[in-house]
Amino acid sequence: MIAQQNRQFAYGGEPSFNPKILCVVFGFTCVVLAFASIANSQTVSGYGMVEESDSSSQVVGFTEPFKQIELASDELGSIAEMFVVEGDFVAEKAVVAQLDNRVQKLQLEMATQILSNKSELVVAEQILAKRKSILNRLRVIQAKGHASDAEIIRAEMELAIAKSKLLSAQEDVAIRKIEKQRALMQLERRSILAPFDGVVSKIHRKRGEFLSPLHPEVVTIVQVDRLLAIFNVPSSQASMFKAGATHQVQLSNGYTVDAVVEKIGIVTDAQSGTVEIKFVIQNADGQIRSGESVVLNI
Repeated sequence: MIAQQNRQFAYGGEPSFNPKILCVVFGFTCVVLAFASIANSQTVSGYGMVEESDSSSQVVGFTEPFKQIELASDELGSIAEMFVVEGDFVAEKAVVAQLDNRVQKLQLEMATQILSNKSELVVAEQILAKRKSILNRLRVIQAKGHASDAEIIRAEMELAIAKSKLLSAQEDVAIRKIEKQRALMQLERRSILAPFDGVVSKIHRKRGEFLSPLHPEVVTIVQVDRLLAIFNVPSSQASMFKAGATHQVQLSNGYTVDAVVEKIGIVTDAQSGTVEIKFVIQNADGQIRSGESVVLNI
């Protein structure tokens, strides 16, 4: 039938259309238009993009550690001991790694020994006491007419010299104390301490490796008992959020948790028209993993 119609059309005759074919074409066109309408009515959401619905919109964000640091040392030297492995919890000021400190220990021992030697100070104190005693006796004798003014002047000069020597000895002791403190600080700097409570997420150096200015990092420490949830919210809706306010966010497993607004960005991204807002999520039990996606309903 179709072939016959085509032959008629080719020879200039009027083609006769089949109603069944018209129905099939019309139905297929309706289906295509319906899918196109549905696709245009929805906004595909990606990282930080808004997915619009009838009454609210959703913003997809992600979580990251509340704090993260590449722990390093400004001291040069080889690592004598590593006290942590990946996954260990470390408390604030706990020793993470120890650099070779044998030289620093000797310097501290030397400074301690020098400080303990106070013979010059003792001698200066004794000489000063003796000069005071001599001057006092000469003044008593002078009152009786048995000592001249020259003897008194000479005794006063010797007393002044004794005071000067005592002051010099006291200054030497103060300098030795500072030297000991410096040696102690140099020794303490050979210990690499954790700056806050956290978890060791990565080990960069092993025992025996040398720390250089180009590669001073030792470990990565993250604080995950609290997490940051970061969203890029449309600038027109950023005014809905206030620092310290509590909102609910949905985790990737479907559960919802409370999140407190930590920081609202002051700059709108020119390309996306969004403002970065950071929330704090309590994670004392460690059930929420860093890096997972979260959803905020606006």
